Amino acid sequence: MKHTRTRWLAACGVAAAASIAVAGCSPGGSGSGSAGTTGSSAGSGGTYAVTAGVLHAFTGQNAFFGLNAQVACKAAAVQINAAGGIMGHPLACSAYDTKGDPADAVPVANRMLVSAPHLVMVVGPDGGDIPSVLPLLEQSKAPEMNTVGDPRYDTQTSQYFWRLTPSDSTQAPALAYAAYHLGYTRIVEVFTSDLSAQTTTAPFQASYTKLGGTILKQLTIAPDQSSYQTEVAAALATHPQAIVGEMDARTSATFLSELRQQHGSLIPFVVTQRALQGDWAAAVVPALGGATVSKYVTTIAPVLQSAGAAFKAFQSAMTAAKANPFQVKNPFVAAGYDGVIAFALAMDAAKSTDGSVFVTYIPKVTAPGSGVTVVNTYAQGVAALKAGKTIQYVGAAGPMVFNRYNTANRPYAEWTYNATAHSWVMGQALPQNAGQ
Repeated sequence: MKHTRTRWLAACGVAAAASIAVAGCSPGGSGSGSAGTTGSSAGSGGTYAVTAGVLHAFTGQNAFFGLNAQVACKAAAVQINAAGGIMGHPLACSAYDTKGDPADAVPVANRMLVSAPHLVMVVGPDGGDIPSVLPLLEQSKAPEMNTVGDPRYDTQTSQYFWRLTPSDSTQAPALAYAAYHLGYTRIVEVFTSDLSAQTTTAPFQASYTKLGGTILKQLTIAPDQSSYQTEVAAALATHPQAIVGEMDARTSATFLSELRQQHGSLIPFVVTQRALQGDWAAAVVPALGGATVSKYVTTIAPVLQSAGAAFKAFQSAMTAAKANPFQVKNPFVAAGYDGVIAFALAMDAAKSTDGSVFVTYIPKVTAPGSGVTVVNTYAQGVAALKAGKTIQYVGAAGPMVFNRYNTANRPYAEWTYNATAHSWVMGQALPQNAGQ
């Protein structure tokens, strides 16, 4: 994935629309418009590509966020463009690298807003970048979608902010519920000190103790240290049934390896959805072995469809987008893919690619209700809208029902690692109220 932007001629073809960049193409021809324009009303004339700006970290320790968001956008573009594009306009996905730093995110976002040809949506940014970037997107009337867990956004009111996955305020209770009902009533809590982990600690403690569990020790550790021998010894001294918490890939590999060394074997580790990101197993499995990870590690993450039309379409599109095996099984990638398709269907329903117009149609194409037609693919949705029907898009990540703060709360499930398949496998879904 490279930090670049996409330019088009209609002659570049629909197949190229799913690529990050198309060398040698630039906007032009009848009705192509100029770079830096945000969408337009239907019927403005001409065939030109519209752009989804993928505004994420593509370098640094959080680069997996950008890589996942980009492949989700590319896969959605495959399906959208195969169905003729958004009102005839192919969708292109352009990557903009914020490096995960708010200081970099602002100029990069400004460059995207000025240079992206016919920008109609933004995928991202990362959580720490949202406060500085969202005002820019609002001013440009560019709706954005994200998978940020930070509870600070639980009651946000911007109509241009759309969260596709649950808040950490529901991840934490789900983590507590799963750990307790797996039989781990006496645990040590271990979270790294970074913001993405720390937003989960307090609600996890409240939920777990309310269930009747006992937290023997709470450890907050600095990420990516060369050793955690002291912290591991302190955890084991309490004789826990399990470790529960969140650690990034490198930290987990080191901490769990030293835990196994000191204890003689690993003990169960119940971890947040962070383990489903592609870098986690890639670091931890070589350190511990696939069989050990399979036996001792359970991750709690949102549900992903495992059958049906939406699942098949997602798998096919991900193959076309050259996704890796972890991305194909990642519910956050699936949610991003669903988000791009939902935004596209909202444009079709509104008959406009103008963000200020179609943004109000996003819940109209995703909400359940009496008499709605459930659709599982972009092509189904377009056909139903043309037939005058009200639709609910239910995609690869399941129903995407937004609350009044534009957050889609989804159920969680227990995921375990399959050493033979070299991927995570979704197991039992938790009760709907497990995240409350």
